Amino acid sequence: MKPFRNHIVTVMTMMSALLVSCDKDIIDIDPIENNTANAFYQNEIEARQAITGIYARLGRNGTNTDFATDYYWLASENRSDLLYLSEGTSAQNDQLELRKYLISANSGTVSGIFGRLYSLIKDANSLLFRTKEGEYTRYRAEARFLRAFAYFELLRSFGPVALITEPIENRDAVALPREEPQVIYAQIIADLEYAAANLNKFYTGADAGRIGSVAANALLGQVYMTMAGYPLNDATAYAKAESVYAGIIADVDTRFNPDYTKLFILANENKNDIFSIQFASGGSNVGSSLPGFITNSPSSGSPFPEWTYATYNLQGQDVRVDTMLVNRMKARGDKRLMASIDTGYWNSTNAATRSWVTRNIVTKFLEKDNTNTTIKAWNDFPRNFTIIRPADVYLYYAEALIANGKAAAAKPYVDKLRTRAGLTPLAAAPTLENIKEERKYEFIGEGRRYFDLVRWGQTEAINTLSAFARHYHSNTNGQLPSAKDLLLPIPQNELNTRNNWIQNPDY
Repeated sequence: MKPFRNHIVTVMTMMSALLVSCDKDIIDIDPIENNTANAFYQNEIEARQAITGIYARLGRNGTNTDFATDYYWLASENRSDLLYLSEGTSAQNDQLELRKYLISANSGTVSGIFGRLYSLIKDANSLLFRTKEGEYTRYRAEARFLRAFAYFELLRSFGPVALITEPIENRDAVALPREEPQVIYAQIIADLEYAAANLNKFYTGADAGRIGSVAANALLGQVYMTMAGYPLNDATAYAKAESVYAGIIADVDTRFNPDYTKLFILANENKNDIFSIQFASGGSNVGSSLPGFITNSPSSGSPFPEWTYATYNLQGQDVRVDTMLVNRMKARGDKRLMASIDTGYWNSTNAATRSWVTRNIVTKFLEKDNTNTTIKAWNDFPRNFTIIRPADVYLYYAEALIANGKAAAAKPYVDKLRTRAGLTPLAAAPTLENIKEERKYEFIGEGRRYFDLVRWGQTEAINTLSAFARHYHSNTNGQLPSAKDLLLPIPQNELNTRNNWIQNPDY
């Protein structure tokens, strides 16, 4: 049972009339005098329904694809040096353009990401404005976490944006400038510190999947690690990250599963993670669309008959995992390989006629059960998408320790993940190169790699991505990445509503 996710189904319909975003203006904020919204938030039940509606922004939210698919897969992992396009690609122009570094300000995917994050901010602002400090504190803390999360992802992907912390009139919203990153980060930090101070460490039972204080501090540590890297290069942030992580590391240990293969199974959801987007099958528009984008297939029929139901269809391009990475993981006996990737599949259940299709594809999000009748469509898969899990904390903490001259203290955290992967402990204290290698293998398919490359430096990111593109994409009519590709373009429909924003360079 997934009670929190099931509750989202009920809330989404009821909240749609109250907490609805406007397609015409991405930063559309409910006017302060909106009496319908003011009539809400009158008791704890309504406050709880409101916060559940904010969580729902990260799911399908009435669309065909969820936030994890659009953002962490298409706009992040898809642009990294882990995945490549085969030559047999077709349709889905946004996917192709993102992968080929040809994306424009008119991209529907990019506009959708931007709009969804600001819709989340709008909903959080509404709850915070219409409830009083000292009442419904838990829900206010969750709202501040989710607002911080949205601003963090906007900064990482779009650079400076407008900072809005309460409901305002549309005419005032469109006049807001792109705020300095340091100002937005200050708001993010304040929100996360408030959340960490006002939430339980974890929530279980009917509240499993809701934000806790450990998640707030884990995201705060990640914020500091991002500030320490490109483009801010704030060297003081490493010490702040170390302090935050030191305070939660014992609690994070309680969520660590020593078996990597058990991380991506339904039975362990909300047990081994710290912050996840919640999904559930059943045809109620709260299922995950991510498995539909793992590789290419015809428009009808299942490419994975032994794993998925007969009418399963894929929606994405023919995206495959870097062959050199797969070979490297095989050579070192890394157990994370087969838990994350399949190197092929049978194209039929008929043993007499079927053939083996060789293809390196990410399958950690695919529920491999062709008898599962609760899965109703290609975008109705039940697997949660984990945004923060213990390995994130271990490797960020280790990286901060190394940066602060405490590499020996970082070794146990790196070795813990290596041992789980079936590898020997490091022979000496870890280096930053060790951290980079472990992060690459640990988080395949989870949307971490692209942002890692950016924060490790502009030159390193461009050189790494360019070398990968030269190797795999010489025949796909794309272009080599440049400094502009370290940010997404500001959506054109957003620029059309204001005259005081300048597009990100070279778009």
